[in-house]
Amino acid sequence: MNLFEIFHTSQYDNTPLFKHRGEDISLKKFKNIVASSVEFLNTQKPDRVVILSSGAFDFAVWFFACIFAGKQIFLLTDPSKLQYLDFDYVLADKAAMTEAEADFFKIIPENLIINFYTSGSTALPKNITKTLQNVITEAHDIYDEFFAAPNTTKTRLKFLTSTRAQHMFAFTFYFVLPLCFLENLIIDTTEVCYPDDADFKDSVFISTPSFLEKFQKYGVKNSYSPVIIFSAGEKLNDTVFQYLEQNSKVVDIYGSTETGTIAYKNNSADKELTCLNKVKISTNENSQIVVSSPYFMQESITLGDIARIKDAKHFLLCGRADRIFKIQEKRVSAPEVENALMHASSGMISECYCFKSGEKLACAVVLTDKGKDFFISNNNSIAKLTSLFKNALNGKVEIIPQKWKFLYSLPRTKTGKIDAQVLEQIFKTNVSMPFVFNVQKDAQSAVFDITFPACCNFFEGHFNGFAVLPGVVQLYFAHFFAIEAFGKGVLSDCVKKIKFSKLIRPDENLKLIFERKNNLINYMYKRDEHICSSGVMTIDEKD
Repeated sequence: MNLFEIFHTSQYDNTPLFKHRGEDISLKKFKNIVASSVEFLNTQKPDRVVILSSGAFDFAVWFFACIFAGKQIFLLTDPSKLQYLDFDYVLADKAAMTEAEADFFKIIPENLIINFYTSGSTALPKNITKTLQNVITEAHDIYDEFFAAPNTTKTRLKFLTSTRAQHMFAFTFYFVLPLCFLENLIIDTTEVCYPDDADFKDSVFISTPSFLEKFQKYGVKNSYSPVIIFSAGEKLNDTVFQYLEQNSKVVDIYGSTETGTIAYKNNSADKELTCLNKVKISTNENSQIVVSSPYFMQESITLGDIARIKDAKHFLLCGRADRIFKIQEKRVSAPEVENALMHASSGMISECYCFKSGEKLACAVVLTDKGKDFFISNNNSIAKLTSLFKNALNGKVEIIPQKWKFLYSLPRTKTGKIDAQVLEQIFKTNVSMPFVFNVQKDAQSAVFDITFPACCNFFEGHFNGFAVLPGVVQLYFAHFFAIEAFGKGVLSDCVKKIKFSKLIRPDENLKLIFERKNNLINYMYKRDEHICSSGVMTIDEKD
Protein backbone atom coordinates (compact mmCIF):
# COMPACT_ATOMS: atom_id res chain seq x y z
CA MET A 1 0.00 0.00 0.00
CA ASN A 2 1.70 3.19 -1.26
CA LEU A 3 0.25 6.56 -0.26
CA PHE A 4 1.57 8.17 -3.42
CA GLU A 5 -0.49 5.67 -5.44
CA ILE A 6 -3.72 5.62 -3.40
CA PHE A 7 -4.17 9.24 -2.24
CA HIS A 8 -6.78 9.91 -4.96
CA THR A 9 -8.91 6.91 -3.96
CA SER A 10 -11.25 6.40 -0.99
CA GLN A 11 -10.59 2.67 -0.59
CA TYR A 12 -8.10 3.15 2.28
CA ASP A 13 -9.61 6.24 3.92
CA ASN A 14 -9.78 4.54 7.33
CA THR A 15 -6.10 3.53 7.27
CA PRO A 16 -4.09 5.37 9.97
CA LEU A 17 -1.18 7.33 8.43
CA PHE A 18 0.22 9.14 11.46
CA LYS A 19 0.33 8.93 15.22
CA HIS A 20 -0.03 12.61 16.09
CA ARG A 21 -0.47 14.02 19.60
CA GLY A 22 -1.74 10.67 20.85
CA GLU A 23 -4.26 10.29 18.04
CA ASP A 24 -4.28 8.11 14.95
CA ILE A 25 -4.76 10.33 11.89
CA SER A 26 -6.61 8.44 9.17
CA LEU A 27 -6.07 8.96 5.48
CA LYS A 28 -9.50 10.60 5.21
CA LYS A 29 -8.82 13.14 7.95
CA PHE A 30 -5.36 13.85 6.55
CA LYS A 31 -6.80 14.46 3.08
CA ASN A 32 -9.36 16.91 4.51
CA ILE A 33 -6.64 18.90 6.30
CA VAL A 34 -4.55 18.89 3.11
CA ALA A 35 -7.58 20.13 1.16
CA SER A 36 -7.89 23.12 3.51
CA SER A 37 -4.21 23.96 2.98
CA VAL A 38 -4.63 23.59 -0.79
CA GLU A 39 -7.41 26.21 -0.62
CA PHE A 40 -5.02 28.58 1.15
CA LEU A 41 -2.17 28.03 -1.34
CA ASN A 42 -4.53 28.66 -4.24
CA THR A 43 -5.02 32.19 -2.91
CA GLN A 44 -1.28 32.86 -2.96
CA LYS A 45 0.28 34.31 -6.10
CA PRO A 46 3.87 32.94 -5.86
CA ASP A 47 4.08 29.44 -7.29
CA ARG A 48 7.06 28.52 -5.09
CA VAL A 49 6.51 27.33 -1.53
CA VAL A 50 9.29 27.10 1.03
CA ILE A 51 8.48 24.51 3.70
CA LEU A 52 10.16 25.36 6.99
CA SER A 53 7.80 23.44 9.27
CA SER A 54 9.59 22.02 12.28
CA GLY A 55 6.75 19.60 13.07
CA ALA A 56 6.53 16.37 11.08
CA PHE A 57 2.75 16.49 10.68
CA ASP A 58 2.79 20.13 9.53
CA PHE A 59 5.50 19.21 7.05
CA ALA A 60 3.41 16.35 5.66
CA VAL A 61 0.33 18.56 5.25
CA TRP A 62 2.24 21.27 3.38
CA PHE A 63 4.11 18.80 1.21
CA PHE A 64 0.92 17.20 -0.13
CA ALA A 65 -0.84 20.58 -0.30
CA CYS A 66 1.93 21.87 -2.57
CA ILE A 67 1.51 18.85 -4.84
CA PHE A 68 -2.23 19.34 -5.29
CA ALA A 69 -2.00 23.14 -5.51
CA GLY A 70 0.55 22.79 -8.31
CA LYS A 71 3.24 24.66 -6.39
CA GLN A 72 6.99 24.19 -6.61
CA ILE A 73 8.39 22.65 -3.43
CA PHE A 74 11.50 24.00 -1.73
CA LEU A 75 12.76 22.25 1.40
CA LEU A 76 15.07 24.36 3.56
CA THR A 77 16.91 22.96 6.56
CA ASP A 78 17.50 26.30 8.21
CA PRO A 79 16.01 29.82 8.06
CA SER A 80 19.47 31.24 7.29
CA LYS A 81 19.15 29.75 3.80
CA LEU A 82 16.28 32.12 3.00
CA GLN A 83 18.78 34.88 2.21
CA TYR A 84 19.95 32.95 -0.84
CA LEU A 85 16.53 32.71 -2.46
CA ASP A 86 16.24 35.28 -5.25
CA PHE A 87 12.56 34.71 -6.03
CA ASP A 88 9.15 35.32 -4.46
CA TYR A 89 7.79 32.50 -2.36
CA VAL A 90 5.14 31.46 0.14
CA LEU A 91 6.58 30.47 3.52
CA ALA A 92 4.81 27.39 4.93
CA ASP A 93 5.25 26.69 8.62
CA LYS A 94 2.38 25.78 10.94
CA ALA A 95 -0.55 23.98 9.30
CA ALA A 96 -4.10 24.84 10.35
CA MET A 97 -6.05 21.79 11.53
CA THR A 98 -9.18 22.93 9.68
CA GLU A 99 -10.74 20.51 7.22
CA ALA A 100 -12.30 20.77 3.78
CA GLU A 101 -13.50 18.47 1.03
CA ALA A 102 -11.65 18.06 -2.25
CA ASP A 103 -11.06 15.70 -5.12
CA PHE A 104 -7.45 14.70 -5.63
CA PHE A 105 -5.84 13.72 -8.91
CA LYS A 106 -3.45 10.81 -9.22
CA ILE A 107 0.13 11.67 -8.28
CA ILE A 108 2.72 11.11 -11.01
CA PRO A 109 6.04 10.94 -9.10
CA GLU A 110 8.17 11.25 -12.26
CA ASN A 111 6.72 14.72 -12.90
CA LEU A 112 7.08 16.11 -9.37
CA ILE A 113 10.26 18.10 -8.69
CA ILE A 114 11.51 18.62 -5.14
CA ASN A 115 14.09 21.31 -4.44
CA PHE A 116 16.54 20.77 -1.59
CA TYR A 117 18.51 23.87 -0.69
CA THR A 118 21.92 22.84 0.62
CA SER A 119 25.61 23.75 0.61
CA GLY A 120 26.17 20.85 -1.76
CA SER A 121 29.72 20.28 -2.93
CA THR A 122 30.48 23.81 -4.10
CA ALA A 123 31.51 27.00 -2.34
CA LEU A 124 28.01 28.51 -2.22
CA PRO A 125 24.64 27.01 -1.29
CA LYS A 126 22.79 25.61 -4.24
CA ASN A 127 19.49 24.09 -5.22
CA ILE A 128 19.51 20.29 -5.49
CA THR A 129 16.59 19.02 -7.56
CA LYS A 130 15.16 15.52 -7.55
CA THR A 131 11.96 13.94 -8.71
CA LEU A 132 9.66 12.33 -6.20
CA GLN A 133 10.25 9.12 -8.16
CA ASN A 134 13.99 9.32 -7.36
CA VAL A 135 13.17 9.30 -3.66
CA ILE A 136 10.45 6.65 -3.89
CA THR A 137 12.84 4.33 -5.73
CA GLU A 138 15.42 4.86 -3.00
CA ALA A 139 12.81 4.19 -0.30
CA HIS A 140 11.82 0.89 -1.94
CA ASP A 141 15.45 -0.21 -2.15
CA ILE A 142 16.00 0.68 1.52
CA TYR A 143 12.94 -1.36 2.43
CA ASP A 144 14.20 -4.34 0.44
CA GLU A 145 17.62 -4.07 2.10
CA PHE A 146 16.48 -3.74 5.72
CA PHE A 147 12.80 -4.70 6.05
CA ALA A 148 12.32 -7.57 3.60
CA ALA A 149 12.35 -10.19 6.36
CA PRO A 150 8.82 -11.05 7.61
CA ASN A 151 7.62 -9.06 10.61
CA THR A 152 6.91 -11.84 13.09
CA THR A 153 5.06 -9.55 15.54
CA LYS A 154 2.59 -8.36 12.87
CA THR A 155 2.83 -4.94 14.51
CA ARG A 156 3.27 -1.87 12.32
CA LEU A 157 6.66 -0.42 13.08
CA LYS A 158 6.42 3.25 14.04
CA PHE A 159 8.98 5.70 12.70
CA LEU A 160 10.42 8.29 15.11
CA THR A 161 13.04 10.93 14.45
CA SER A 162 15.19 13.51 16.23
CA THR A 163 15.77 15.53 13.07
CA ARG A 164 13.65 17.42 10.54
CA ALA A 165 12.05 16.09 7.36
CA GLN A 166 13.64 18.86 5.28
CA HIS A 167 16.94 17.00 5.45
CA MET A 168 17.38 14.55 2.60
CA PHE A 169 18.12 11.70 5.02
CA ALA A 170 15.00 12.22 7.16
CA PHE A 171 12.84 13.02 4.12
CA THR A 172 13.64 9.63 2.60
CA PHE A 173 13.86 7.41 5.69
CA TYR A 174 11.31 9.02 8.01
CA PHE A 175 8.78 10.47 5.58
CA VAL A 176 8.72 8.74 2.20
CA LEU A 177 9.72 5.22 3.29
CA PRO A 178 6.80 4.58 5.71
CA LEU A 179 4.33 6.26 3.35
CA CYS A 180 5.35 3.75 0.68
CA PHE A 181 4.66 0.76 2.96
CA LEU A 182 1.58 1.64 4.98
CA GLU A 183 0.72 -2.00 5.71
CA ASN A 184 3.85 -2.40 7.85
CA LEU A 185 5.00 1.09 8.80
CA ILE A 186 3.51 4.24 10.35
CA ILE A 187 4.90 7.72 11.14
CA ASP A 188 4.89 8.85 14.77
CA THR A 189 5.15 12.66 14.73
CA THR A 190 6.32 12.88 18.37
CA GLU A 191 9.45 15.03 18.45
CA VAL A 192 12.29 13.14 20.14
CA CYS A 193 14.27 15.80 22.01
CA TYR A 194 16.06 13.65 24.59
CA PRO A 195 17.16 10.00 24.36
CA ASP A 196 15.24 8.95 27.48
CA ASP A 197 11.88 10.62 26.77
CA ALA A 198 10.63 8.52 23.84
CA ASP A 199 8.58 5.36 23.65
CA PHE A 200 10.79 3.23 21.40
CA LYS A 201 8.62 0.11 21.54
CA ASP A 202 8.25 -1.41 18.03
CA SER A 203 10.03 1.60 16.55
CA VAL A 204 12.48 2.59 13.88
CA PHE A 205 14.53 5.60 15.01
CA ILE A 206 15.96 8.04 12.44
CA SER A 207 18.70 10.12 14.04
CA THR A 208 22.16 11.65 13.87
CA PRO A 209 25.52 10.87 15.51
CA SER A 210 25.43 13.92 17.79
CA PHE A 211 22.06 12.87 19.18
CA LEU A 212 22.89 9.18 19.41
CA GLU A 213 26.10 9.79 21.34
CA LYS A 214 23.93 11.01 24.24
CA PHE A 215 22.72 7.44 24.78
CA GLN A 216 26.25 6.32 25.59
CA LYS A 217 27.33 9.54 27.30
CA TYR A 218 24.50 9.39 29.84
CA GLY A 219 24.18 5.59 29.97
CA VAL A 220 20.56 5.73 28.81
CA LYS A 221 18.59 2.53 29.34
CA ASN A 222 15.14 2.74 27.75
CA SER A 223 12.28 0.42 28.71
CA TYR A 224 12.21 -0.56 25.05
CA SER A 225 14.96 -0.09 22.49
CA PRO A 226 14.32 0.71 18.82
CA VAL A 227 14.17 -2.29 16.53
CA ILE A 228 16.39 -0.41 14.06
CA ILE A 229 18.38 2.81 14.42
CA PHE A 230 19.38 4.62 11.24
CA SER A 231 22.15 7.21 11.62
CA ALA A 232 23.40 9.69 9.02
CA GLY A 233 25.10 13.06 8.75
CA GLU A 234 28.62 11.90 9.50
CA LYS A 235 30.34 8.73 10.63
CA LEU A 236 28.90 7.25 13.81
CA ASN A 237 31.55 6.99 16.53
CA ASP A 238 32.62 3.37 17.02
CA THR A 239 32.07 3.35 20.79
CA VAL A 240 28.58 4.83 20.38
CA PHE A 241 27.89 2.26 17.66
CA GLN A 242 28.97 -0.56 20.00
CA TYR A 243 26.81 0.78 22.83
CA LEU A 244 23.68 1.02 20.68
CA GLU A 245 24.03 -2.31 18.91
CA GLN A 246 23.76 -4.15 22.22
CA ASN A 247 19.99 -3.66 22.04
CA SER A 248 19.16 -2.52 18.51
CA LYS A 249 20.12 -3.14 14.93
CA VAL A 250 22.19 -0.08 14.00
CA VAL A 251 22.72 1.12 10.43
CA ASP A 252 25.22 3.91 9.73
CA ILE A 253 24.25 5.51 6.41
CA TYR A 254 26.73 7.04 3.97
CA GLY A 255 25.37 9.43 1.35
CA SER A 256 24.61 13.07 0.59
CA THR A 257 21.77 15.36 -0.41
CA GLU A 258 22.83 15.08 -4.05
CA THR A 259 23.25 11.32 -4.19
CA GLY A 260 20.81 10.04 -1.59
CA THR A 261 21.89 6.82 0.09
CA ILE A 262 25.07 5.33 -1.30
CA ALA A 263 26.14 2.72 1.22
CA TYR A 264 25.91 1.65 4.84
CA LYS A 265 27.59 -0.15 7.71
CA ASN A 266 25.48 -2.29 10.05
CA ASN A 267 28.21 -3.61 12.30
CA SER A 268 30.62 -1.51 14.36
CA ALA A 269 33.45 -3.90 13.55
CA ASP A 270 33.12 -3.34 9.80
CA LYS A 271 35.67 -1.05 8.19
CA GLU A 272 34.21 -1.13 4.70
CA LEU A 273 30.88 0.26 3.52
CA THR A 274 28.35 -1.80 1.58
CA CYS A 275 26.52 -0.22 -1.36
CA LEU A 276 22.79 -0.49 -1.93
CA ASN A 277 22.03 -2.86 -4.79
CA LYS A 278 21.26 -0.22 -7.43
CA VAL A 279 24.23 1.99 -6.58
CA LYS A 280 27.31 1.78 -8.78
CA ILE A 281 30.59 3.33 -7.64
CA SER A 282 33.96 4.00 -9.22
CA THR A 283 36.80 6.47 -8.65
CA ASN A 284 38.29 9.15 -10.88
CA GLU A 285 41.95 9.98 -11.44
CA ASN A 286 42.03 11.74 -8.04
CA SER A 287 40.60 8.67 -6.26
CA GLN A 288 37.34 10.54 -5.62
CA ILE A 289 34.12 8.54 -5.51
CA VAL A 290 31.94 8.67 -8.63
CA VAL A 291 28.36 7.50 -7.97
CA SER A 292 25.64 6.34 -10.35
CA SER A 293 22.16 5.39 -9.13
CA PRO A 294 18.43 5.95 -9.83
CA TYR A 295 18.22 8.18 -6.74
CA PHE A 296 19.12 11.38 -8.60
CA MET A 297 18.54 12.90 -12.01
CA GLN A 298 22.13 13.14 -13.28
CA GLU A 299 24.00 10.31 -14.93
CA SER A 300 26.69 10.37 -12.23
CA ILE A 301 27.95 12.54 -9.37
CA THR A 302 31.54 12.99 -8.21
CA LEU A 303 31.96 13.48 -4.48
CA GLY A 304 34.72 15.09 -2.46
CA ASP A 305 35.44 11.86 -0.61
CA ILE A 306 38.45 9.73 -1.50
CA ALA A 307 37.89 5.96 -1.50
CA ARG A 308 39.61 2.65 -2.03
CA ILE A 309 37.25 0.25 -3.81
CA LYS A 310 37.39 -3.43 -2.86
CA ASP A 311 34.74 -4.71 -5.27
CA ALA A 312 31.46 -3.62 -6.87
CA LYS A 313 29.67 -3.59 -3.50
CA HIS A 314 32.32 -2.58 -0.97
CA PHE A 315 34.72 0.33 -0.46
CA LEU A 316 36.75 2.07 2.24
CA LEU A 317 36.63 5.83 2.82
CA CYS A 318 40.07 7.50 2.94
CA GLY A 319 39.36 11.19 3.63
CA ARG A 320 38.24 14.36 1.83
CA ALA A 321 39.50 15.98 -1.34
CA ASP A 322 37.74 19.34 -0.94
CA ARG A 323 36.85 21.84 1.75
CA ILE A 324 33.34 20.67 2.58
CA PHE A 325 33.13 19.39 6.14
CA LYS A 326 30.55 17.62 8.25
CA ILE A 327 30.12 19.39 11.59
CA GLN A 328 27.16 18.64 13.86
CA GLU A 329 25.77 16.51 11.02
CA LYS A 330 25.59 19.58 8.81
CA ARG A 331 27.57 19.99 5.64
CA VAL A 332 29.65 23.12 6.01
CA SER A 333 31.25 24.81 3.05
CA ALA A 334 34.40 26.55 4.30
CA PRO A 335 34.43 28.97 1.32
CA GLU A 336 30.79 29.85 2.04
CA VAL A 337 31.61 30.79 5.65
CA GLU A 338 34.67 32.74 4.50
CA ASN A 339 32.66 34.67 1.91
CA ALA A 340 29.94 35.45 4.45
CA LEU A 341 32.51 36.64 6.99
CA MET A 342 34.31 38.86 4.47
CA HIS A 343 31.03 40.52 3.46
CA ALA A 344 29.80 40.91 7.03
CA SER A 345 33.04 42.27 8.52
CA SER A 346 32.55 45.85 7.26
CA GLY A 347 36.06 46.03 5.85
CA MET A 348 37.78 44.82 9.02
CA ILE A 349 39.16 41.58 7.53
CA SER A 350 41.63 41.35 4.69
CA GLU A 351 41.53 37.54 4.41
CA CYS A 352 40.37 34.52 6.37
CA TYR A 353 40.51 30.73 6.19
CA CYS A 354 38.20 28.15 7.74
CA PHE A 355 38.86 24.47 8.38
CA LYS A 356 37.74 21.65 10.64
CA SER A 357 39.74 21.42 13.87
CA GLY A 358 38.69 18.37 15.86
CA GLU A 359 34.89 18.45 15.74
CA LYS A 360 34.68 22.24 15.52
CA LEU A 361 34.97 24.84 12.78
CA ALA A 362 38.11 26.97 13.12
CA CYS A 363 38.79 30.33 11.51
CA ALA A 364 42.12 32.12 11.01
CA VAL A 365 41.66 35.85 10.41
CA VAL A 366 43.94 38.59 9.10
CA LEU A 367 42.73 42.07 10.02
CA THR A 368 42.87 45.27 7.99
CA ASP A 369 44.02 48.53 9.61
CA LYS A 370 40.37 49.18 10.43
CA GLY A 371 40.20 45.87 12.25
CA LYS A 372 43.40 46.60 14.14
CA ASP A 373 42.04 50.00 15.17
CA PHE A 374 38.94 48.27 16.56
CA PHE A 375 41.18 45.93 18.55
CA ILE A 376 43.17 48.83 20.00
CA SER A 377 40.10 50.93 20.79
CA ASN A 378 38.59 48.00 22.68
CA ASN A 379 41.52 47.59 25.06
CA ASN A 380 43.25 44.87 23.04
CA SER A 381 40.28 42.55 23.56
CA ILE A 382 40.40 39.36 21.48
CA ALA A 383 37.04 38.42 23.04
CA LYS A 384 35.35 41.51 21.59
CA LEU A 385 36.85 40.86 18.16
CA THR A 386 35.61 37.29 18.24
CA SER A 387 32.18 38.30 19.47
CA LEU A 388 31.90 40.95 16.75
CA PHE A 389 32.57 38.47 13.96
CA LYS A 390 30.41 35.72 15.45
CA ASN A 391 27.49 38.14 15.67
CA ALA A 392 28.14 39.27 12.10
CA LEU A 393 27.75 35.66 10.92
CA ASN A 394 24.65 34.96 12.98
CA GLY A 395 21.78 34.07 10.67
CA LYS A 396 24.03 34.00 7.60
CA VAL A 397 25.54 30.53 7.98
CA GLU A 398 24.38 27.40 9.78
CA ILE A 399 27.66 26.72 11.58
CA ILE A 400 29.63 29.62 13.08
CA PRO A 401 33.35 29.06 13.81
CA GLN A 402 34.02 28.25 17.45
CA LYS A 403 37.80 28.49 17.33
CA TRP A 404 39.45 31.76 16.26
CA LYS A 405 43.02 32.95 15.76
CA PHE A 406 44.08 36.41 14.59
CA LEU A 407 47.25 36.27 12.49
CA TYR A 408 49.23 38.92 10.65
CA SER A 409 49.15 36.73 7.53
CA LEU A 410 47.95 33.29 6.51
CA PRO A 411 50.82 30.77 6.27
CA ARG A 412 51.47 29.67 2.71
CA THR A 413 53.53 27.01 0.99
CA LYS A 414 56.27 27.80 -1.51
CA THR A 415 53.68 27.50 -4.29
CA GLY A 416 51.49 30.15 -2.67
CA LYS A 417 48.75 27.84 -1.36
CA ILE A 418 47.44 28.04 2.19
CA ASP A 419 49.63 25.86 4.40
CA ALA A 420 46.84 23.92 6.10
CA GLN A 421 49.31 21.88 8.17
CA VAL A 422 50.82 24.98 9.75
CA LEU A 423 47.36 26.37 10.50
CA GLU A 424 46.24 23.12 12.04
CA GLN A 425 49.35 23.10 14.23
CA ILE A 426 48.70 26.68 15.38
CA PHE A 427 45.19 25.75 16.49
CA LYS A 428 46.19 22.35 17.83
CA THR A 429 48.65 23.82 20.35
CA ASN A 430 45.80 25.79 21.92
CA VAL A 431 48.27 28.54 22.85
CA SER A 432 46.93 32.08 22.63
CA MET A 433 48.54 34.05 19.84
CA PRO A 434 50.11 37.47 20.34
CA PHE A 435 48.58 40.25 18.27
CA VAL A 436 50.78 41.43 15.40
CA PHE A 437 50.32 45.04 14.31
CA ASN A 438 52.99 45.29 11.65
CA VAL A 439 55.79 43.28 10.03
CA GLN A 440 58.90 44.35 8.16
CA LYS A 441 61.28 41.70 6.85
CA ASP A 442 63.89 40.89 4.26
CA ALA A 443 66.41 38.10 3.76
CA GLN A 444 68.61 39.18 6.68
CA SER A 445 66.27 40.82 9.19
CA ALA A 446 62.72 41.06 10.44
CA VAL A 447 60.77 43.22 12.90
CA PHE A 448 57.38 42.19 14.35
CA ASP A 449 55.36 44.83 16.20
CA ILE A 450 53.40 42.75 18.71
CA THR A 451 51.54 42.72 21.98
CA PHE A 452 50.48 39.90 24.28
CA PRO A 453 46.87 40.71 25.28
CA ALA A 454 45.92 40.21 28.92
CA CYS A 455 43.43 37.51 27.86
CA CYS A 456 46.22 35.16 26.67
CA ASN A 457 45.90 31.84 28.48
CA PHE A 458 49.58 31.65 29.49
CA PHE A 459 49.16 34.62 31.85
CA GLU A 460 46.83 32.58 34.06
CA GLY A 461 48.62 31.82 37.34
CA HIS A 462 51.82 33.56 36.22
CA PHE A 463 51.47 35.36 38.52
CA ASN A 464 48.24 36.02 40.43
CA GLY A 465 47.84 39.76 40.83
CA PHE A 466 50.93 40.53 38.75
CA ALA A 467 50.83 38.89 35.32
CA VAL A 468 54.19 38.35 33.62
CA LEU A 469 54.97 36.78 30.24
CA PRO A 470 56.65 33.41 30.97
CA GLY A 471 60.15 32.95 29.58
CA VAL A 472 59.16 29.68 27.90
CA VAL A 473 56.44 31.56 25.99
CA GLN A 474 58.96 34.17 24.87
CA LEU A 475 61.17 31.39 23.51
CA TYR A 476 58.22 29.65 21.85
CA PHE A 477 57.14 32.74 19.90
CA ALA A 478 60.69 33.81 19.12
CA HIS A 479 61.09 30.47 17.36
CA PHE A 480 57.58 30.68 15.83
CA PHE A 481 58.18 34.08 14.25
CA ALA A 482 61.75 33.19 13.25
CA ILE A 483 60.25 30.44 11.11
CA GLU A 484 57.81 32.99 9.69
CA ALA A 485 60.75 35.18 8.71
CA PHE A 486 63.42 32.68 7.66
CA GLY A 487 61.73 29.35 6.99
CA LYS A 488 61.35 25.98 8.66
CA GLY A 489 65.09 25.45 8.99
CA VAL A 490 65.20 27.41 12.25
CA LEU A 491 66.05 24.89 14.96
CA SER A 492 64.05 24.95 18.18
CA ASP A 493 66.59 23.02 20.27
CA CYS A 494 69.62 25.20 19.51
CA VAL A 495 68.91 28.48 21.32
CA LYS A 496 71.99 29.96 23.01
CA LYS A 497 72.93 33.00 25.07
CA ILE A 498 69.39 33.33 26.43
CA LYS A 499 69.05 36.40 28.61
CA PHE A 500 65.98 37.81 30.38
CA SER A 501 66.59 41.46 31.29
CA LYS A 502 63.18 43.00 31.99
CA LEU A 503 59.71 41.70 32.73
CA ILE A 504 57.13 41.74 29.94
CA ARG A 505 53.60 42.58 31.08
CA PRO A 506 50.25 42.08 29.30
CA ASP A 507 49.23 44.59 26.60
CA GLU A 508 52.69 46.17 26.29
CA ASN A 509 53.75 47.25 22.80
CA LEU A 510 56.84 45.27 21.84
CA LYS A 511 59.18 44.81 18.93
CA LEU A 512 60.45 41.32 18.25
CA ILE A 513 63.62 41.92 16.23
CA PHE A 514 65.61 39.34 14.25
CA GLU A 515 69.00 39.73 12.59
CA ARG A 516 70.53 36.90 10.60
CA LYS A 517 74.27 36.35 10.23
CA ASN A 518 75.11 33.24 8.24
CA ASN A 519 73.52 30.33 10.09
CA LEU A 520 72.83 32.27 13.28
CA ILE A 521 69.80 34.41 14.11
CA ASN A 522 69.93 36.96 16.92
CA TYR A 523 66.56 37.87 18.41
CA MET A 524 65.44 40.35 21.02
CA TYR A 525 62.18 41.55 22.54
CA LYS A 526 62.32 45.34 22.96
CA ARG A 527 59.98 47.73 24.75
CA ASP A 528 60.77 51.26 23.62
CA GLU A 529 64.60 51.26 23.83
CA HIS A 530 64.82 48.63 26.54
CA ILE A 531 65.82 45.05 25.72
CA CYS A 532 63.52 42.68 27.65
CA SER A 533 65.05 39.40 26.51
CA SER A 534 67.36 38.05 23.83
CA GLY A 535 69.05 34.96 22.47
CA VAL A 536 70.67 33.30 19.47
CA MET A 537 69.11 30.60 17.30
CA THR A 538 70.67 28.30 14.75
CA ILE A 539 69.30 27.76 11.28
CA ASP A 540 69.91 24.66 9.21
CA GLU A 541 71.14 26.12 5.93
CA LYS A 542 70.33 22.85 4.13
CA ASP A 543 66.61 23.55 4.53
